Amino acid sequence: MNSRKSIDGRRSTAARLLEAAERDGLVNDTTPRERKACLRLNAIGLLRRDRKLASRWYPVAPARIGEARP
Repeated sequence: MNSRKSIDGRRSTAARLLEAAERDGLVNDTTPRERKACLRLNAIGLLRRDRKLASRWYPVAPARIGEARP
């Protein structure tokens, strides 16, 4: 673990966005850094993109379980 993160508690953009998506059921990217993080999470199968609004992302886990369907 990076010692800087253990001292000041900062987390990666991807970790924050994934947590927000799981908590709220969706997340919107607003900056290029957030878009890149969401694209990385999408590539490994943790987020999926909304079909109509490209800046909206949904967590994949609830969709597999059947809890939330947008």
